[in-house]
Amino acid sequence: MEPVRATIERYVVLSDAEWEEVAACWQERIFQKGAVITATDQVEAWFSIVKEGVQRIYFEHDGVEACIGFAYGGSWSGVYDSFISQTPSRFVLQAVSHTVLFSIGYADLQRLYKQFPVMERFGRLLLEEVVVARATREVEQLTMGAQERYDRLMARSPHLLQLVPQKDIASYLGMSAETFSRLRARR
Repeated sequence: MEPVRATIERYVVLSDAEWEEVAACWQERIFQKGAVITATDQVEAWFSIVKEGVQRIYFEHDGVEACIGFAYGGSWSGVYDSFISQTPSRFVLQAVSHTVLFSIGYADLQRLYKQFPVMERFGRLLLEEVVVARATREVEQLTMGAQERYDRLMARSPHLLQLVPQKDIASYLGMSAETFSRLRARR
């Protein structure tokens, strides 16, 4: 459970008494490589912290999988819009590799928000981070060329090349696998 506390405490500090209540709500879930963690049209029941492994979130459009993000060690994982709204997911969350998640259910997280103001603050700070990251990604996708998007991703997350298939990174960057391969060869 230490990764859960460490990840939460990047945003807020919990007393030991608060931590005991919070820790009791999280559970470990394990998925094999290729497993669908959350399917399209399924309501996301869990908000997770990645203990190990990599996941990708994608949707299908015109028969092609469009990757919109990745989660890996110490980061958040889940279909956030479905979790927050408790409506069917438009996306698929899939284990790219053997995955271990620490997860909390919607009702438990809502209860903790009400019980502990520090947890509600945590939720707000996390959501702010997600909104800023999403806005940054949208601007990059709409205003930058393929080379600049590739360079930005490699500056931010070069380790993805060792964790994720190149076709998924290319999809995330909004380019063909061939263009991605050509850009990678130039580096």
